[in-house]
Amino acid sequence: MLKFLIHIVFITLLSLTGGNMHAQVPDSLFVEANRSYQQENYTEALGLYQKIEKLDLQSADLYFNMGNIYYKTNQVAPAIYYYEKALKLAPNDKDIQFNLNFANRMILDNIEPLPKSLWQKSMDGVILRFTYETWAKIAVSLAFLFAILFLMYHFSYSTSKKRIYFITSILSVIFVTTCLFFAYRNKHYVDNNVEAIIFSPSAQVKTAPTSSSDVYFELHEGTKVVILETLDNWKKIKIADGKLGWINTTALKEI
Repeated sequence: MLKFLIHIVFITLLSLTGGNMHAQVPDSLFVEANRSYQQENYTEALGLYQKIEKLDLQSADLYFNMGNIYYKTNQVAPAIYYYEKALKLAPNDKDIQFNLNFANRMILDNIEPLPKSLWQKSMDGVILRFTYETWAKIAVSLAFLFAILFLMYHFSYSTSKKRIYFITSILSVIFVTTCLFFAYRNKHYVDNNVEAIIFSPSAQVKTAPTSSSDVYFELHEGTKVVILETLDNWKKIKIADGKLGWINTTALKEI
């Protein structure tokens, strides 16, 4: 976990200092794409968005706009795919959540999810509320606050002020530790819960990773699954109701 903490603090500081230089590269493309989008020239807009995507720069706005284009052109799977990608970067964005809910209504599969445990609810409600990068940035900010409070405590001559600075500095340390723990758990969850969207109009989920095995159930485009294992051209998946099975890699796309 120590290596993770060092890594996350380094990445956070790097993003705070160098992010603007990265963002300037595709700006003109993004403005041009948005103009085409507003003019309802979706084919041209999508092509420009895809050029930005090929630069390996992640953006919730980019993915959201691409999802909107696919939704408006009735392409269920890619619409949900890009909404999900946008939501990973901006988990509290109401517009993304709203459009994703609408897109999910186009899915043919009606899967009843399993009830969530108390831990899962806390993960969804607190730890996954922000990305791990955001939790790390909060932790770094609180660490700076602790440093300031500690210096004020050290150089203060008033007993009452010393008491206040001491208590608040201890609280800031607790909050820093909590945020780092949330960042670690968030990163661990994301790394160990690889999600994917079914892209085939209809995909057979089998009982074993072979073409000759029995068909367990079928899924349709747009349905989200969790990938548990990969074997040759097969992936073991889990759906929201807990069912497990094997599906060909060509039938889905990892988020």
